[in-house]
Amino acid sequence: MRSLLLGVSAMSVALTVSVAPARADDEAAAIAGAIAIIGLAALAHNKNHYQEGYKPNGENETAAFERGYRDGLHNEPYDSRHSSTAYGQGFDAGHKERSNRLAHKQRDIAGVKVPSAAAQSCVNEASSSWGVGRHDVHIVNAGQEGADNFYIELASGHKHVICGTNSQGQVFNLRNGRM
Repeated sequence: MRSLLLGVSAMSVALTVSVAPARADDEAAAIAGAIAIIGLAALAHNKNHYQEGYKPNGENETAAFERGYRDGLHNEPYDSRHSSTAYGQGFDAGHKERSNRLAHKQRDIAGVKVPSAAAQSCVNEASSSWGVGRHDVHIVNAGQEGADNFYIELASGHKHVICGTNSQGQVFNLRNGRM
């Protein structure tokens, strides 16, 4: 529901800005509209990075979370001089995302050769289920049952799902959790 409201708000701002005549007074409105759209996109993108029960309060905590997230994502050392709860949560989320991104670069995951059709189908299912882009969904674990059934664990931020599929990419099960 929140992502729907963010999308509608962003669209209304974009339409308002695009149909307004270009005058000096309207340039400020256009810039404010663009900033609002970027801010809404950033809020929608990072919702999966917050652990359950945590959300930054205000601009300062959000900025500290984002700084920690970038440090963790880029494998920078923990900045104890400017540490806070928000920074620590962001740092942990960044490390988690880094781990997710590095894990999906292999086709041989946990000793299982995952067929590309199976991997693509599961990524598509998780992406549409979570409302995120395909590039934000990462394969982190896999298992094989029988000759043709694969179980693939996918992650986006702190969310995990297990996708059951066959080698042709027909998804038969999608459930929250870890393997």
